[in-house]
Amino acid sequence: MDAGLAAVLGAAIGGGLTGLTAVGTGLFGLRTARLQLKVQESEASRQRRFESLQERRGPRSQAYAEFIEVGQELVDTLHAKDWNDYAKNYEPMQKKIRRRRAAVAIVGPDTVVQAAAQFANAVRTMRNEVQHSTTNRPWDYRRQIEGSLDDFAKAARTALEDEGHQA
Repeated sequence: MDAGLAAVLGAAIGGGLTGLTAVGTGLFGLRTARLQLKVQESEASRQRRFESLQERRGPRSQAYAEFIEVGQELVDTLHAKDWNDYAKNYEPMQKKIRRRRAAVAIVGPDTVVQAAAQFANAVRTMRNEVQHSTTNRPWDYRRQIEGSLDDFAKAARTALEDEGHQA
């Protein structure tokens, strides 16, 4: 083999290897760019969710607090064990509970809405059983009502503490 042919073959092999290296580097760069884009999209989605939750936290907190407040009024009435106080205040409290439950249903989320419904159902069950019985008294249902209100408060706290980390 003469020197000219060796030089041309060497240059061709070197150029080919350089081209393959460039293609490999380009593919690696493309893969890295796609991964970065995927991570950025995921982070942007998480950030939007976090900001949305932050914006909803104020109205949710207010609706939850108002619901708990009217529920606590009922619990306080039941602790008093005064039939006249209960008879006088039950219907207005029941109306407040329905209004507050509607506000909770609007701001959500479903877990809190369900807990509010369970509380309202416990109150309705108490009323129905007291009205249709000669032995049941409203304060006999105090623990059940308090338990439902506590369950609502726990669900509300969990909803307010959500910072958007879940997908």
